[in-house]
Amino acid sequence: MLSEIIDGIAVVINSIFGDEIEIYKDNVTQGLKEPCFFVAILKPEVTPLIGTRSVRNNSFDIQYFPKESNTEMLDVAEKLINTLEFITLLNGDILHGTGVSYEIIDNVLHFFISYNLTMIKVTDKTNMETLETDISVKKG
Repeated sequence: MLSEIIDGIAVVINSIFGDEIEIYKDNVTQGLKEPCFFVAILKPEVTPLIGTRSVRNNSFDIQYFPKESNTEMLDVAEKLINTLEFITLLNGDILHGTGVSYEIIDNVLHFFISYNLTMIKVTDKTNMETLETDISVKKG
Protein backbone atom coordinates (compact mmCIF):
# COMPACT_ATOMS: atom_id res chain seq x y z
CA MET A 1 0.00 0.00 0.00
CA LEU A 2 2.84 2.41 0.78
CA SER A 3 4.37 2.02 -2.66
CA GLU A 4 0.97 2.79 -4.21
CA ILE A 5 0.75 6.01 -2.17
CA ILE A 6 4.30 6.97 -3.21
CA ASP A 7 3.33 6.36 -6.85
CA GLY A 8 0.25 8.58 -6.38
CA ILE A 9 2.42 11.35 -4.90
CA ALA A 10 4.89 11.02 -7.78
CA VAL A 11 2.10 11.28 -10.37
CA VAL A 12 0.86 14.55 -8.84
CA ILE A 13 4.37 16.03 -8.59
CA ASN A 14 5.08 15.02 -12.18
CA SER A 15 1.85 16.66 -13.35
CA ILE A 16 2.94 19.96 -11.76
CA PHE A 17 6.64 20.10 -12.55
CA GLY A 18 6.89 17.88 -15.63
CA ASP A 19 9.49 15.35 -16.65
CA GLU A 20 12.47 17.70 -16.36
CA ILE A 21 12.57 17.32 -12.56
CA GLU A 22 13.51 13.82 -11.37
CA ILE A 23 11.46 12.14 -8.61
CA TYR A 24 13.42 9.62 -6.55
CA LYS A 25 11.58 6.96 -4.58
CA ASP A 26 14.62 5.01 -3.37
CA ASN A 27 17.80 6.16 -1.65
CA VAL A 28 20.31 7.80 -3.96
CA THR A 29 23.92 7.54 -2.86
CA GLN A 30 25.50 9.25 -5.87
CA GLY A 31 24.44 11.12 -8.96
CA LEU A 32 21.64 13.26 -7.51
CA LYS A 33 20.75 15.88 -10.15
CA GLU A 34 19.31 19.09 -8.79
CA PRO A 35 16.54 20.17 -8.90
CA CYS A 36 14.83 16.95 -7.84
CA PHE A 37 12.40 15.43 -5.38
CA PHE A 38 12.89 12.54 -2.97
CA VAL A 39 9.82 10.90 -1.39
CA ALA A 40 10.60 9.34 2.01
CA ILE A 41 8.35 7.40 4.37
CA LEU A 42 8.74 8.66 7.93
CA LYS A 43 7.02 6.35 10.41
CA PRO A 44 3.98 4.34 9.33
CA GLU A 45 1.69 3.38 12.20
CA VAL A 46 -1.17 0.88 12.44
CA THR A 47 -3.87 1.38 15.07
CA PRO A 48 -6.31 -1.51 15.50
CA LEU A 49 -10.02 -0.76 15.71
CA ILE A 50 -12.97 -2.96 16.61
CA GLY A 51 -13.20 -6.20 14.66
CA THR A 52 -11.05 -6.54 11.57
CA ARG A 53 -10.62 -2.80 10.95
CA SER A 54 -7.50 -0.72 11.52
CA VAL A 55 -6.29 2.80 10.80
CA ARG A 56 -2.99 3.24 8.96
CA ASN A 57 -1.20 6.53 9.48
CA ASN A 58 1.30 7.05 6.68
CA SER A 59 3.57 10.08 7.10
CA PHE A 60 5.80 11.26 4.27
CA ASP A 61 8.67 13.71 3.90
CA ILE A 62 8.84 15.00 0.34
CA GLN A 63 12.27 16.54 0.03
CA TYR A 64 13.03 19.08 -2.67
CA PHE A 65 16.65 19.76 -3.60
CA PRO A 66 16.67 23.16 -5.38
CA LYS A 67 18.97 24.41 -8.05
CA GLU A 68 18.96 27.97 -6.78
CA SER A 69 17.49 29.78 -3.77
CA ASN A 70 15.02 29.86 -0.89
CA THR A 71 12.52 31.68 -3.09
CA GLU A 72 12.41 28.66 -5.38
CA MET A 73 11.75 26.36 -2.40
CA LEU A 74 8.94 28.57 -1.11
CA ASP A 75 7.27 28.53 -4.54
CA VAL A 76 7.56 24.74 -4.67
CA ALA A 77 6.10 24.44 -1.15
CA GLU A 78 3.06 26.53 -2.13
CA LYS A 79 2.48 24.41 -5.23
CA LEU A 80 2.74 21.21 -3.17
CA ILE A 81 0.26 22.51 -0.57
CA ASN A 82 -2.28 23.27 -3.28
CA THR A 83 -1.91 20.03 -5.24
CA LEU A 84 -1.15 17.25 -2.74
CA GLU A 85 -4.33 17.79 -0.72
CA PHE A 86 -5.85 14.87 -2.64
CA ILE A 87 -4.02 12.14 -4.52
CA THR A 88 -5.47 9.42 -6.71
CA LEU A 89 -3.93 5.98 -6.49
CA LEU A 90 -3.44 3.89 -9.60
CA ASN A 91 -6.48 1.76 -8.68
CA GLY A 92 -8.69 4.89 -8.57
CA ASP A 93 -8.88 5.35 -4.78
CA ILE A 94 -8.62 8.97 -3.61
CA LEU A 95 -6.70 9.83 -0.42
CA HIS A 96 -6.86 13.09 1.52
CA GLY A 97 -3.61 14.56 2.82
CA THR A 98 -3.53 15.83 6.40
CA GLY A 99 -0.98 17.34 8.78
CA VAL A 100 0.65 19.43 6.08
CA SER A 101 3.74 21.44 7.05
CA TYR A 102 7.13 22.30 5.64
CA GLU A 103 10.53 23.61 6.67
CA ILE A 104 13.83 24.39 5.04
CA ILE A 105 16.87 22.66 6.56
CA ASP A 106 20.38 22.92 5.08
CA ASN A 107 19.05 24.31 1.79
CA VAL A 108 16.59 21.40 1.34
CA LEU A 109 12.81 21.80 1.47
CA HIS A 110 11.13 19.20 3.70
CA PHE A 111 7.40 18.98 2.93
CA PHE A 112 5.53 16.82 5.46
CA ILE A 113 2.14 15.26 4.73
CA SER A 114 0.17 12.26 6.01
CA TYR A 115 -2.25 10.03 4.13
CA ASN A 116 -4.33 8.10 6.65
CA LEU A 117 -6.78 5.39 5.73
CA THR A 118 -9.01 2.80 7.33
CA MET A 119 -8.33 -0.78 6.29
CA ILE A 120 -10.53 -3.86 6.66
CA LYS A 121 -8.74 -7.17 6.98
CA VAL A 122 -10.36 -9.87 4.88
CA THR A 123 -10.74 -13.08 6.85
CA ASP A 124 -12.38 -16.40 6.14
CA LYS A 125 -15.40 -16.84 8.35
CA THR A 126 -16.55 -20.26 9.47
CA ASN A 127 -20.30 -20.16 9.44
CA MET A 128 -22.54 -22.54 11.35
CA GLU A 129 -23.53 -25.67 9.46
CA THR A 130 -27.29 -25.91 10.07
CA LEU A 131 -29.51 -25.07 12.95
CA GLU A 132 -32.91 -26.57 13.58
CA THR A 133 -35.37 -25.12 16.02
CA ASP A 134 -38.71 -26.34 17.32
CA ILE A 135 -41.00 -23.51 18.28
CA SER A 136 -44.38 -24.10 19.82
CA VAL A 137 -46.81 -22.02 21.82
CA LYS A 138 -47.76 -23.03 25.37
CA LYS A 139 -51.39 -22.88 26.36
CA GLY A 140 -52.30 -20.74 29.27
